[in-house]
Amino acid sequence: MEVSVEDQRDLDEGIKMFYWGERVSRGIGVWPLAPNNNLFTVFFIYLTVTGSLEYVSLFKEYIDFTSAIDMITEILAFQHIYVSILMLRVHTDKLRYLITESLKDYQLSAFKNSLEIKIFIAYINKGRAFAKFVITFIATTAISWFFLPLTTLVAPVSDNETMQFVVPYRFYIFYEVNDYTTYLLTYISQGPPFFIISTGHITSEGFLIVLVFHLCGRLAILVERINGLNNEPNISKIKLSKIISEHARLLKMGENIRGAFATALLAYLLNGMILLCLIGYQILVNIMTGPNSDLMLHFTFIFATYFIITTFCIVSEQLIEESNSVCEAFWNTEWYNMPRECIYDIIYCINRSQKPLALQAGKFSYFDSTTLTEVTKTSMGYLSVLRNFLTVD
Repeated sequence: MEVSVEDQRDLDEGIKMFYWGERVSRGIGVWPLAPNNNLFTVFFIYLTVTGSLEYVSLFKEYIDFTSAIDMITEILAFQHIYVSILMLRVHTDKLRYLITESLKDYQLSAFKNSLEIKIFIAYINKGRAFAKFVITFIATTAISWFFLPLTTLVAPVSDNETMQFVVPYRFYIFYEVNDYTTYLLTYISQGPPFFIISTGHITSEGFLIVLVFHLCGRLAILVERINGLNNEPNISKIKLSKIISEHARLLKMGENIRGAFATALLAYLLNGMILLCLIGYQILVNIMTGPNSDLMLHFTFIFATYFIITTFCIVSEQLIEESNSVCEAFWNTEWYNMPRECIYDIIYCINRSQKPLALQAGKFSYFDSTTLTEVTKTSMGYLSVLRNFLTVD
């Protein structure tokens, strides 16, 4: 095996993604290799109670249709992250298998030469850069949302005016917030939900991106090995069996990725469509009543929703492309010149490759290049119905 010290250094650098994921996910007890059930239970119960208070606030503080939509928008955003965190715990076994198998691929014995390592590390670096960008965006958005009320806090101009104390999340508060001390304590009390929501969101998206790009790197190596079969007229059954075994392992990893994140992706897809519709309605109301500072906030919310959906589409398209490449590589082999027992194996692999790997929203649809168009069309269809409320008003 032709490898060098630099190859080992590259592999050691690439595996750091999983160490970083371990540090973050341990914060809420969902690191698959060593889940902390007690910590997760405490945080999840706390998150469930605070999330329920949003529904209480919706029914207790309902004022008009527009204010209700504002609250529903926040509730839907909360529900996606809630489901994502829950699925991290529900699918611990699948994630444990995926991470365990992935860690095996950072050993020199998993590669035949330096070329394979370079191909693999290229995908790892791409995934790491993309994960950093997405995680930075999520962290920035979460921090901005949490501290936004402090930037809009304005003291009353006259004695007749009442100070408006706004908190980050619209959890129902059982007491009056009418002074700075009570407001500060209430604000601090919403720190734990902020930590759980941010950590859970970052962990879920981070695991998804890292695992998919890792799988894509291994699929790219498999393509190189399949293409190399044409250079060996007297191909051995043992060598082909190793390729088939690796192909089966990668397909199993792809199915586990799909299963582990399908429910969370379905929740975000459905919530995303409804969010785009509701935010579009809020923008229409804002324009009709006179533009104000909320208009920019609404456009930011739309951008964030589209950004996350786009992230899922990009990741899924990458996986589809690499799995299709494997199918083409098997098809392009000179299988018709191989021994009969090898021909049957190649045909079997071609059949297994016909269904490409991809991220799936539940059991209903796949994420691909057309998903954004479909989401937008559906959201605008719902928005056309909501516009009737504007006419009535």
